Amino acid sequence: MGRPEGTRNPGYTEKRAALTHKLLLRLLEGDGTRCSLNDLADAADASVPTLKHYFGDRAGLVVAALKSAEALGAAHVEPMAVPSSPDLATSMRDAVFHILLGWRSFGVDRVFAGSLAIGLAHVDAGPAFLTGVLEPTQQAIERRLRVHALRGEASIDDGGERAAALGFVAPLLMALLHQGPLGGDACRPLDVSAFVDTHVAAFVRAWGPR
Repeated sequence: MGRPEGTRNPGYTEKRAALTHKLLLRLLEGDGTRCSLNDLADAADASVPTLKHYFGDRAGLVVAALKSAEALGAAHVEPMAVPSSPDLATSMRDAVFHILLGWRSFGVDRVFAGSLAIGLAHVDAGPAFLTGVLEPTQQAIERRLRVHALRGEASIDDGGERAAALGFVAPLLMALLHQGPLGGDACRPLDVSAFVDTHVAAFVRAWGPR
């Protein structure tokens, strides 16, 4: 007797997750934006019909792979949501430390640069890049700043933490992309430590307690 319509094989979720992880790694390689469905099937040790069964089409596959990056980075991102000190400058410098640690030691540079390229190249993948890669860090900093504001340690109006977090995160990502994946460390080196000191000081002047 066959399965009722709409039901899935046992282990469907686990199989899809395993395929998604392999596909994410392949997509993040240098030519990931140009991978064909056949290339991706080879990387996942699967057939094209298998990929279509689990993801529908190439766009569905790319979206699923990028969204999976959120789970991979969750343990690293979560500490950024909790202030490490009542002093805003110290706390935000510690937040930068988490970003730099992930970027330099845990492959976040590769994940960010590769998934950004995919998100820009494929219209369906842009929102997946945002939700899976960029927004977790952005929203963690928003939560950190909201706690500081509620305790009187930052001058941020209710709802203003999103703008403040964007102003904090965006220059850091620009500097890291500039010095790393874009090759700026060779053609126009930047002292990242000095930049961080300047950036944090400017942020505190703008958003610190009055």
